[in-house]
This record gives sequence, structure tokens and C-alpha cells, in this order.
Amino acid sequence: MNFFSYMNCNKIRLPVQVIHGKIPAAARGLCPRGRAAYFIRNEEQSMASQTREPVQERGIETRNRIIEAAKKLFSEKGFYRTNTKEIAKEAGVAVGSFYMYFEDKKPLFLEIFRSYYREITEKVLNRDLHLLTVEKDTKILINSLIDMLYRAHTLAPQFHREAMAMIYADEEVRAINDEEEERVISLLVKFIELHRDRVRIKDFEAAARVVHKSAEEVIHAMKIFGPRISEERMLKELKEMIHRYLFE
Repeated sequence: MNFFSYMNCNKIRLPVQVIHGKIPAAARGLCPRGRAAYFIRNEEQSMASQTREPVQERGIETRNRIIEAAKKLFSEKGFYRTNTKEIAKEAGVAVGSFYMYFEDKKPLFLEIFRSYYREITEKVLNRDLHLLTVEKDTKILINSLIDMLYRAHTLAPQFHREAMAMIYADEEVRAINDEEEERVISLLVKFIELHRDRVRIKDFEAAARVVHKSAEEVIHAMKIFGPRISEERMLKELKEMIHRYLFE
């Protein structure tokens, strides 16, 4: 099968330069499939250079549909098994429309990940930590704190699972995770400082990191990998451990 037959059978639009009989030297030595991939990649890069930030309501709605569709597919299939065509189809837009708003699926994933982390920090942690400032009973304090961290992992558990895998596979995702994790640590330091007269530890920052990592590991075991015993039992012992560490 020659190049033109391959393009036609796979319903791939011929680039303008090919129509006019001009094939770049870089593509001449490739097989039909390789040549097709070369032109598709060039077209995608050309589209990516024209991305824009929408200002009109219709454009904002289209961009949001793309984000929601991508989050759904990343959660169900994973980042590497999802492509831009599938995202565009799920969002109900043309592939060209996708590239009007995002260069590729990678920056889209990064935006979703950052937004997801900010939602955890602002909607769950900031709000609930404020409520804990007036609580006097230390056991209730720790129970509420761990429940709060647990709720943060229930906003989008499937996406969270994929995000955790990407942290180990991609440096940019890991950088965002590290940045946002520091925000959570800062909130936990403030929580400990509010009760400085009652806690037994002296190094508030180190204690905040210990509490965060301990809680995260246990909660990940429950929400991502699945617990071998009931979540209720796991949470109960986690709360007891953190309480003894901070207050007894």
C-alpha cells in the first residue's frame, strides 16, 4: 500500500504541501505509515502553537468540557492510554478545537492535577482546619483532622490513583505535587501552632510532615490499593497513633 492509499484508507487529511506535490525531505524515506505519522505530528504541533485562552462564554464552556472529558478519561483509562482524539470526542468537540485550547494532553493533565490539588487544599483543608481552632478536646481534634485528610482523598479517587502513578513517572507532575504538598504541610504546621501549649513535640514542621506522611500512607492503602481489613479499623488506629504522638 502506498502513502496516498494509506492516508485515504485511514481517513487522514492530506497536508497542503502534499497536495501540491511537495514532500519534505525528512518524510521521503519513511514508509507510508511513518510518513503519515510525520504529517500528523507536524499538524498537531502547528495547532498547538495556536492555543488561546478563551474570553467569551462559549469558549470557556468548550474549554471546561474538554477538561471534564479529559479528567474522566484519565481516571478511567490512565494518562498514557488516553489520546487527544478520544478527549475531543468525549467532550463533543473537533480535534482542531482541542488544540485551540491545549497544546497536547500533557499540559491538560497538569492543569487538571493542579486544580484537583487546589480543590483539596481550599475546599476541604482550609475550611475544616478553621473549624478545629476552637475545639478543646484533643482526641476530637485528631479524629477531625484525620477525617478531614481522609475526605480529601474521596473527591475523585480514580483520578487520584492515576495522579499518584504519574508522580513517579513524570517530573512535571512530581514538581506540582511537591509544591502543593508544601501548602498542605503549611496548613498542618498552623494547626499544630494553634495548640502549641498542649502538644508535646517541639519541632512543629517536622511533626507536620510526620503526621501528613503517616496519614497519607494509610489512607492511600485504603483508597488506592484497597485495605485488607476494614477502613474503620485502620482509621481508628491511625487516629490513636497520631494522638499519642502529638499529645501524650
